[in-house]
Amino acid sequence: MEFYKKCNTIFMKAKRWLIILTVTVVSLLVVCGTAFFLLTEPAVKIGGWATLDTAKLERIHQTVTIKGLDGNIVADGIYSNNRIYTPLSEIPEHTKNAFICIEDKRFYRHHGVDYVRMMGALKNNVRSASFKEGASTITQQLIKNTHLSNKKTFSRKFQEIRIAKELERNYSKDRILEAYLNIIYFGNNVYGIGQAARTYFDKDVANLDVAESALLAGIINNPTRFNPLLKKENAIKRRNVVIDRMADIGKIEKIDVEREKAKDVIISPMRQNPYSVYIENVLTEAARVLDCLAEELFEKKPTIIVNTKTGTLNDIYSSMSDILYKTGHDVRALVVDNFSSLVVGDYGNIFNSPAIRRQPGSALKPFVAFAPALEKKCVYPVSILQDEKTDFSGYSPKNFADKYYGDITVSDSLKYSLNIPAVKLTDMCGVEYAKSIASRFGLPFSDKDNGLAVALGGLNEGVTLYELANAYSALANGGVHSPASYINSIQVDGKCVYKKKNVQSRAVGSDTAFLLTEMLRECAQTGTAKKLACFHNVAAKTGTVERGDKNSDAYCVAYTPRYTVAVWFGNDDDGKPIYGGNEPTLLAKKILEVLHDTNGFTVPDTVTKLDIDTKKLTDEKAVYLAGADLPPRYRKSCWFSKNHLPTRYSYFETPFIFDDTFDSDNFDDFEILYEIDE
Repeated sequence: MEFYKKCNTIFMKAKRWLIILTVTVVSLLVVCGTAFFLLTEPAVKIGGWATLDTAKLERIHQTVTIKGLDGNIVADGIYSNNRIYTPLSEIPEHTKNAFICIEDKRFYRHHGVDYVRMMGALKNNVRSASFKEGASTITQQLIKNTHLSNKKTFSRKFQEIRIAKELERNYSKDRILEAYLNIIYFGNNVYGIGQAARTYFDKDVANLDVAESALLAGIINNPTRFNPLLKKENAIKRRNVVIDRMADIGKIEKIDVEREKAKDVIISPMRQNPYSVYIENVLTEAARVLDCLAEELFEKKPTIIVNTKTGTLNDIYSSMSDILYKTGHDVRALVVDNFSSLVVGDYGNIFNSPAIRRQPGSALKPFVAFAPALEKKCVYPVSILQDEKTDFSGYSPKNFADKYYGDITVSDSLKYSLNIPAVKLTDMCGVEYAKSIASRFGLPFSDKDNGLAVALGGLNEGVTLYELANAYSALANGGVHSPASYINSIQVDGKCVYKKKNVQSRAVGSDTAFLLTEMLRECAQTGTAKKLACFHNVAAKTGTVERGDKNSDAYCVAYTPRYTVAVWFGNDDDGKPIYGGNEPTLLAKKILEVLHDTNGFTVPDTVTKLDIDTKKLTDEKAVYLAGADLPPRYRKSCWFSKNHLPTRYSYFETPFIFDDTFDSDNFDDFEILYEIDE
């Protein structure tokens, strides 16, 4: 009896605990369910959370037109993100099925959220103790890509679900699918099914077969991992998974599976609009001047008048098209009209180029080392510097190949891009003063750019090619900095809503600008940019940046009185070596030949040409004006700023033969400067 009572007591206690546990679990489920409903119900407004904005979906229909100054169309019907808009009626059934089968097989049965799939993903994530498996429907993916960020947070997920529900209440399934297929990202700067079909297979969407459709559907899960251009095997494996899924769901016959899998994947060479980079930068500037987001620009359906002519664009592109797509390197070339501060050409084989910041290498030297020294009147172009291994309080830069040349003029040290003289000039002026002068040319510095390494282009964040081009253009303009613009005007509904205005500021005096230009003309004749020696009116500077055991960046910025041509080659992957004096200079030469500027540089009234005594320069390392009785063989005519003239005159002494020890035929690659620690 006692045993029975004891067992009964235990049973009753267990029963009570089970009831309590059941009530607790049910209560938690009710609370969680209620919370989930409130958080994901569109009718329940939550402050600070995103709501449905159909304008963001309609942008796929909206276009921008770009016209040149000659009235000819540069690009018409530009959709956001370089899309080719494709109506759902033009997309084959098997193409639509490929995306639905792999991304959202219950697309036509749910109302924006697939709860069955969500529970399955939750179970798998609990088992794996991770959040690697998602359960987003096509509707949710569309909302994420148009309304929200890619951050994996509960807040973002709840907002995604609630907006997806609201979208399903306002849009039909076909309308949602059409928007989705025209918005999704396929890698390689390709957005939308229309552009993907054209880029990867060189055909219209209507002509895609099952295997091609399956490959495109497979890319979007991970555009990097399944990139058909770089990782073809991965793309084929993923394609076959999509084909199997289509068969499992009954969208293709089982007997067709192996035939579709056996098809070879023939990817066409990348076909880009030759002006893709130019167009991208035009749209970026248009959004900036209209103070709107890039995607909002398309809502306005503007006509943009750019500061170039279609003939100029075509001619320059024709001269460099082979280099762009056959070089094996990243390439960009920017052309600025100095007279009017207009961008007349921008070409490249990479995208997002306006935002790309790279180490400038020796291309920065004129602005951080030489312009400050001339502007501060510390040196003349013919002043002698000692090029020797030097320790600057712990900073010990090296010349290329660790070679040093002793006595050298300021002008020649720039011509041959020697490092020690450049650092000495920056140290002489002070880093802060040097940076303040370079900043007037529009060149940026971070708070961490406080050392002498800035003299050699060693920056924390780097510069853009656009900033470099503007800096050199200021030298061509006599020291006046005026940021070049792509856009002349913008029209919306036939009305002008923006007109270009020139913004000018003086960076350095006209004397400093002219003296630097003369020094850089020597660089183009017999220095590191001597491949441009065929031009009598070109000033140029090269730059090469070494990273590890290879060169990562190479530049040539060349300018005539009318044009500035800035060229960059990048090499982040293994590839053949690049040097500023080689590939970039050869491309700059091609472009300058097309531009054919015959103008000569104007001599400002702030400079004068005087004879100096070369014997005194060699013997005493001092600049003396030539005395009246100095023999011609000891005379050399040099440019000086009228605000900074030598005050001493020489006198006749015993004859002396000036010996220039430089071999000017071996200076192609002298601008390699330093190893950048990443």
